[in-house]
Amino acid sequence: MSTSASMPPCGRVCVVAPMPPPYGGMSLQADRLVSRLREEGISVDVITTNLTPPAMLSWVQSVPALRTLVREAQYLTLLITKMAECDVVHHFSASGLYFFAHSAPPLVLGKLFRKRIILNYRGGKAADFLRDWGWCAVPLMRLATEICVPSEFLKEVFGKYGLSSNLLPNISQTEMFPWKERTRFAPALLVTRHLDPMYNTECLLRAFRIIQETYPQAILSVAGDGSETIRLREMVSEWELPGVRFLGPVAHRDLPALYAAHDIYINSSNVDNFPGALVEAACCGLPIVTTGAGGIPWMIRNRESGIVVSLNDEKALAASVIEIIEHPEFAGGLAAKARTWAEQFSWKNVLPKLLASYGSRVTSVKPPLPEAGVLIQ
Repeated sequence: MSTSASMPPCGRVCVVAPMPPPYGGMSLQADRLVSRLREEGISVDVITTNLTPPAMLSWVQSVPALRTLVREAQYLTLLITKMAECDVVHHFSASGLYFFAHSAPPLVLGKLFRKRIILNYRGGKAADFLRDWGWCAVPLMRLATEICVPSEFLKEVFGKYGLSSNLLPNISQTEMFPWKERTRFAPALLVTRHLDPMYNTECLLRAFRIIQETYPQAILSVAGDGSETIRLREMVSEWELPGVRFLGPVAHRDLPALYAAHDIYINSSNVDNFPGALVEAACCGLPIVTTGAGGIPWMIRNRESGIVVSLNDEKALAASVIEIIEHPEFAGGLAAKARTWAEQFSWKNVLPKLLASYGSRVTSVKPPLPEAGVLIQ
């Protein structure tokens, strides 16, 4: 990797975010960002918001309030130390207590240190959070140099509170998820979401029970884990519902093979912002059937790049899956348009937007990227 003599020096970025484990949407995005920036030759420091107490204080893990205080003290110490050395602070933010514990400090310190602060906000609960806490959160958000959001949905939410934001798409490893051409679509369904109440997997199971009335050979693979795991497993057992496979957490490197082994992606979330799983499914050629939670209607256009139904409507989910199975040409068209849509989330399309947010302080040492094209044929 070589640097042009005329190219300005590359600045230092400090990424402030939760890092895996555990493997959640925000931690995966942060980890992906750090890896990609380093591949570009950009100097990156990382401050994790999910710190573990030092070995000598490991006993505080069993004392919730004390554990929180120790973690916050560690976090603030790292922030003050690292912020003095960086040019840009890229902070992954979210709603609730996370915002006040982890977002407020870099916003305030960034202003004091005169650093460029990128508030990269994500999460489907933004509207509720700003409605309840906007009087306090909005003034803090205004301290950011720039607010970046991954969806048009969040841009609209922030705009209602007088907050200007720029669209910074999530980074999807599109090159990892190869397109698979399908001329027919078997009743082989897949979902890859956390098993938490907001994702409403129970509704998906109800839909699958309806699908099996028409296609008793149908299968549903559920990749993920969460607070609902035991209850959902018991429900499947109680209903004597065959064909449901709970796979537990699946490593990211194993997801492409999982997508390739199925023909339809189904999602039944009640709360959402920008689920990266829909991008992955689109890359792999799976037609998408989903509820229209949060920012999803800004991602998937109904009957153009997928089928979008109302929240908690198992009958509509089931009918849409059956329509895809019985009309393969229609399903193939949905999949093709979704794949074209997904290309915008490739690294070579996200990087220029990212560097624009960083301003002149940070420059990739790689040569300029070529125009975007079809990533995977």
